[in-house]
Amino acid sequence: MEDSERFPGPAGTPTPSGAGTIKRIRLENFMCHSNLQIELGPRINFITGQNGSGKSAILTAICVAFGSRAKGTQRAATLKDFIKNGCSHAAVEVEIKNEGHDAFKHDIYGDAIILERRINQSGGSMTLKDHRGLCSFTKFIFG
Repeated sequence: MEDSERFPGPAGTPTPSGAGTIKRIRLENFMCHSNLQIELGPRINFITGQNGSGKSAILTAICVAFGSRAKGTQRAATLKDFIKNGCSHAAVEVEIKNEGHDAFKHDIYGDAIILERRINQSGGSMTLKDHRGLCSFTKFIFG
């Protein structure tokens, strides 16, 4: 691949191949969010809002989707603590780009990989999906 294809930014400004860049975040009953979907742009993104509006909850959700333990986020003692009050489950879905020379198993996942973390009172699951949303791997978590 030519450098001009990998680095199409203005005046030699490098831009990544895109693999690993977060495209979309979806939260369901996670912390203070009932139903939230955010589409992110290809470069820098800002999450703004008033105190207590859930900005940190979005960052925590990303950590949880990528496999962080509850204690590792310093926001909860157990995963079930992330479930919104009055709800029985929570879900976090993060879609990441899987394009270009750094793509991971592109023949299997296509142009995107979707990470889904579902949480309920007794545990939850982590699922890896291809660009069409078809499941390729699920790990159940108890406790």
